[in-house]
Amino acid sequence: MFRNLAEDIVFFLVTHKIISIDERDIYIYGAEAILLNGSLLFVFFIISLFTDEIVNFLSYLLFFVPLRIFTGGYHAETSNRCFVLSTMMYGLSVLIIKTFPLFHTFFLSKVVGIVCVGVIILFSPLINKNNPLTQKQRKRNRIISYLILILDLIAYILCYNLICTISSSVLVFVMFDSFLLIIGKIISFTKSNNT
Repeated sequence: MFRNLAEDIVFFLVTHKIISIDERDIYIYGAEAILLNGSLLFVFFIISLFTDEIVNFLSYLLFFVPLRIFTGGYHAETSNRCFVLSTMMYGLSVLIIKTFPLFHTFFLSKVVGIVCVGVIILFSPLINKNNPLTQKQRKRNRIISYLILILDLIAYILCYNLICTISSSVLVFVMFDSFLLIIGKIISFTKSNNT
């Protein structure tokens, strides 16, 4: 769906001589990424509005997105699959926060959160065919990931002491990022052993 729409948009732009046909593939990739990410943000915002979880949406933007950009991890093969899996993941985050608004106060949540931070420190940034990085980019992304984790920890502690459910969202999104890293690592390891 996203790919087809991106191709249609680029075809229109090429036929009207707005962009060069030589750069068609780059424009298709960019248009598909914009359509996918824009659609995801729109759907997540609507879910948040209907569930009265705008704080979770803001937490997603502030805590998950920056961390995910620099840590890497599992990427779906198609934009349609990415859309479905991402929507399910966000829906799960809302379900967790709605069901357990004080999720961040559970002992087990804290332990799992610490383990997840360790996973992010150990594996990020994950290098794979969807996220090829030079040695310099890898070092830069690792440092940025650590800085984002520190900022997330500060936000978690500040909100925790204010008994704010933002801490639960921060914890959930750090766990999700860690989970995506583990899945990506397993897939990369499996593919490298099969070749």
